[in-house]
Parts: sequence; structure tokens; C-alpha cells
Amino acid sequence: MMNIWWNQVTNAVQYVSEIKKSLLEEKSVLLKYSSSMPWRECFEDSVKEAVKLQNSEKKFVEVPAVTNPGEYLLNEFCKKEKRAEYRPSKGYSKFFAESEDIVLHDRYLWIEIDGEECLEKWMSFASEYIKERGKNSNKAVFILEWADEGQVPVKKGIKVYSFDDYIGEYDRLAFAVLASSSIKEDIFLKNYLVELVTNTAGNDIELCADCVMGYKEFLKDPHAYIRTVLESKVRSDGSEYSYEMTQEEVNHLIWLAQIKAIYPHLEEYREEFVQRHANAISKQLPIQAPYGEIYSDPKDVELGTLIYMAGSGTLVLNQSEYEKLKRFKEARNKLSHLATLTFEEIKQLL
Repeated sequence: MMNIWWNQVTNAVQYVSEIKKSLLEEKSVLLKYSSSMPWRECFEDSVKEAVKLQNSEKKFVEVPAVTNPGEYLLNEFCKKEKRAEYRPSKGYSKFFAESEDIVLHDRYLWIEIDGEECLEKWMSFASEYIKERGKNSNKAVFILEWADEGQVPVKKGIKVYSFDDYIGEYDRLAFAVLASSSIKEDIFLKNYLVELVTNTAGNDIELCADCVMGYKEFLKDPHAYIRTVLESKVRSDGSEYSYEMTQEEVNHLIWLAQIKAIYPHLEEYREEFVQRHANAISKQLPIQAPYGEIYSDPKDVELGTLIYMAGSGTLVLNQSEYEKLKRFKEARNKLSHLATLTFEEIKQLL
């Protein structure tokens, strides 16, 4: 599933591609996202591998989310003799920028930011270092990763890549389609699964993947299945899932998915039925429907009127045909009155 997301979903691929481009141009970046990054480890590996293919000189280094970046980098990237040259009056950023004999300039520093104070410290330090180092000098590249909904401080020299700005409903829908493509079910059920997963899993791509993998149980009761996932599984990074929608809210989303995926299926059946029985229906027209509509063209006759005609004997059907027409009519009525179909009722429409 993670390979589908990071290798096939257009905007996810584009997100990695544009980050790679900035890093190769030695531009520092802030990677921001408000919800959990899908398969975060795979994302990081994708960025690193894409960069290494074109630049093997700079090395990637994982840096802890310290709030004293200058002091930390001095101790980690400078020899004892070099550390002795540092003077507080100059400041860490200027000291590093003016030093040519340190390995810091040949590193990509990947820092997972863990709070607003940490973010401010690193953004300020990196921006000052970049300014002091100058445009044409080899320099350290800072990759600041921040999972938060807070405001990002604007700092010169650091480009912000907001994951939430790249990824939208279309991308989640595309992922659901690709993830369910190998499922051996009728296309009608697969289309419904895609709509249902996209609606109920929301922005959480890993939860969407779990729902597709457990589709047989998920289709029976989406809310119950999601609660089971929350209680028994964790995300790929070890963090817990969170899900705040109530049963009532999920029911509405189920209805929306059924309107989008199942309602057209009912209409296709009605059109096919009318074409097949056009001659017999035409003989009874014009006819007035129960709610006063007058039909003079067979293609306009609704399922309820067709059931009425079959029940009155003016449209002759065998028992199997009549029962199928009845099931489709009842399904349409439920959806029209904002009620949802059970999974058993949906399977009867195949």
C-alpha cells in the first residue's frame, strides 16, 4: 500500500519530487503536515534515495529536536580544536558560515521538530546561517519536519512544503481506486468500496489502506470496523489512530457513498428494464403515477410505476423478474428518503 501511495498517486509523487529539487539546489526546507504522514519512513527514504541518485557528495544526518541547535552542531560537527575557536560574541551561525574546515557544510540535516519553541530556534538558526554563508558557497541543507497545525514563522532562505496543500480529495480517491484494483469483486462493489473508504476514512491514508485490506468486514459495518482498527492496530510509525466521527456522522457518509455509487446503478437497471419492455409499457401510456406525474414516454417511467403496472397485471413478468424489480424499487425508495442500505441489500442488487 505504501508503494502505491508514494509511487503512483500523482500529487504524493510530486511532493517528493519538488522537495528533491530544492535539496539538490541546496535550499533548506520545512516539511509541514497537520495529520499523520502516511508511511513516514517510506516518505523519508523516498526523498533520500531521490536525492542520492543525483548527488552522492552530501550525506544525510538525523539530528535530534534540540532547542540549542548551535551548541549541538558545534559539539557534533567540530573537532575539539575548532570548538576552542568559538566565541559567543560572534554567534554560532556566523561562526559556522565563516569556517571552511568543518564537515557541516557537506551534510543534509534532517530534524524532526517537536514543538513551536524548537521550530523557532531551528528556523532562526538556519536562516541566519544561510544568509551568512552566501549564495555561491557549499552549505549545510536543513530539512525541518514539523507535524502540527500551528502557524509557520516566515524565515528567509527556508521554503515551506505543506503536505496538506498538496494532497486533496482527488488523491485520496485515486489511492482508494489503486488500492482496491486487485480485489476480486464485482466492479459495482469495488466502486462502492472506493466511495465508502474515501468518505469515512477522511484524510487518514493509512486508515484508508486498512479499510481496503479488510474490505469484507468494512463493507458490512464501516464504523464498527474502524473502531476495531483503532483498538487493535497502530500506524506504521507506531502512533495511535484517532477518529472523532460519531455513528450518526458515519451513517450520513455511508448514505452519500451509496447515493454516488449505488443510485446510478439503480438508474441503469431502470433504463435497461424499460428498453427491454418498451412495447408492453407503451401500450399502457399515458399513465398517471401515484404522485400525479403523467408518463407518455416509456423512458420516463419510474420504478414505482413499473411495480404498479406489474402488480396490476398490465406488465407481465416472471416471478424472478418481478422480485428483482421490487428489490431495486425498494432500494431507490430508501435512498430517496435518506435511509442507508444494509450490505445484504446491496449484494441483492448485483
